[in-house]
Amino acid sequence: MSPVDFSASIDQISHSRRNRFTSVRLDRLAEYRDDPEWVNRALNSDAARFVPMWRSRSLVEVKETGQLAVYLENGELNSVNSIQPPTLLGTDGKRYFFAVSINDAQREALLQLHPEASFLDLRRAAVDMDAKHAGVLAYAKALHYWQHRHGFCGVCGSPNQLQSSGHKMVCSNEECARQSFPRIDPAIIVLVTQGNACLLGRNSAWPEKRFSTLAGFVEPGESLEDAVVREVFEESRVRLKEIRYISSQPWPFPASSMCGFYAEAETRTCAPSNEMAELRWFTADELTEAVRVGAVLLSPPVSIAFRLLADWYKQQGGGDLESVIRATRGNTPPGKR
Repeated sequence: MSPVDFSASIDQISHSRRNRFTSVRLDRLAEYRDDPEWVNRALNSDAARFVPMWRSRSLVEVKETGQLAVYLENGELNSVNSIQPPTLLGTDGKRYFFAVSINDAQREALLQLHPEASFLDLRRAAVDMDAKHAGVLAYAKALHYWQHRHGFCGVCGSPNQLQSSGHKMVCSNEECARQSFPRIDPAIIVLVTQGNACLLGRNSAWPEKRFSTLAGFVEPGESLEDAVVREVFEESRVRLKEIRYISSQPWPFPASSMCGFYAEAETRTCAPSNEMAELRWFTADELTEAVRVGAVLLSPPVSIAFRLLADWYKQQGGGDLESVIRATRGNTPPGKR
């Protein structure tokens, strides 16, 4: 029997790992989540490291070389259960990582203990952060968001109880006892091309000059490919003739999973929807000039939108898009994707 060729799937995995927040090099230890004795030993070991979450913000130390995630050791928090039990994230083979929700008083104490650190929005802080640690913080943030927004049962309204080391909610009403698990919202994000040009749009809610790829949430009963076709037509009235999946990215802002595509349009005829203030086609040369003169502001490099665009730009002979942006003072605004 001939060996199975996994090269295609491996290639897709490698593509996804180039996206920010995908490099969570942790064994998630799912088999230990329901073993309280094992979890307690890990919690109280010298190898325990705690990822503090305060109002969905992460503790980050700003250095000249980039942003550093701050992990706490045992003893740095007066209680790891002040709001709810710690959430087991996993191990990197050396340390056990737990996400911890902290209160305002603990925040102040930690900032005194780590005077060079701040609680920052991860979307901005991750731009210059090591990929592994950006992924760990994103993992913690996603679970933190789910836990704090599902405190009550969606069936009977009774309080939920956090179980399985932070990975499961169980209704406290014994007659209901509904179990729920972390939820994510799948979304597609697509760079539409036609010949040597790509289509970028500016959402009506965005600042002037801010452009990005097209995107939208997947609806019930819809495949990812169907979502691409529908969202592109809804936002731009563009008809597609070819769709190609590229890679994916966890996006905990607040709770999405972004599935990235390239799509080829039948023509460049387009018209913005009510959501879109403007649509523009760019060749690589036109995009270079628009960025250089500040006429276009692009998505931050942490987003899959930027990765899709940057890879296309390089394939078109434009070179390194990040270098083009860095050379243009002040042309990297914060953004959603």
